Amino acid sequence: MDFLKINGAHGEGGGQIIRSAITLSCITKQPIHLENIRKNRKDEGLKAQHLTAIRILQKISKADVIGAKIGSTELKFIPGNVENLELIEDVKTAGSISLILQVLIPVVSISQKKLSLIIKGGTDVLWSPSMDYTQHVLKEAYSRMGIEFSIEIIKRGYYPKGSGEIKLKVYPSKIKSLILSKRETNNLKLKCTFSKISIDVIKEKIGIIKEKIMKENFNVEIEIKEEEAIDSGASLLIY
Repeated sequence: MDFLKINGAHGEGGGQIIRSAITLSCITKQPIHLENIRKNRKDEGLKAQHLTAIRILQKISKADVIGAKIGSTELKFIPGNVENLELIEDVKTAGSISLILQVLIPVVSISQKKLSLIIKGGTDVLWSPSMDYTQHVLKEAYSRMGIEFSIEIIKRGYYPKGSGEIKLKVYPSKIKSLILSKRETNNLKLKCTFSKISIDVIKEKIGIIKEKIMKENFNVEIEIKEEEAIDSGASLLIY
């Protein structure tokens, strides 16, 4: 079999190489052989969130996979045909759900299929887009490109336990061109969600941010919402 070899240590050598590789493998039907996975990181190899994305894509596309285990620095991924599915998955850590969705949404939608997924893990964690970013920013950008999906946030999941939960639905799409050449408005939105943190602390931080935004001549609409979560945490999105 003709595998496309990919060096997972290229550039920053992080998880994005894994996500991009398996996504494009499914879309193009090109088998890939990933080597040196996350070799530039202190804790090299596959982590729970990477394995969850691989496992879901394996189910969706009937792929053959070799090397999918925690700590593995090598992976062979042979995609099949994408199918309509309903799935329930659990990262079992605070691993980022939004990074997993970056893999699933384009694969399913571009393949003209549907996916209904309930998944547990981290909804708002460090070094990853927040779930609000996925729901408001990524969704808007994808929609302009013809890719449609919906997200229902059932429970927030912060570090260290995660245990957040969302429901995702992805729909078949026809891709179209996207032009983003100018800012369309001076009106911004600020959304802050939090759990088990004093509302006074939240309002103080938001007040500082609002002042800086106003100095730049932007209008800002503010939404503050306390939500259920196991751990304390907060996320803030300006869009």
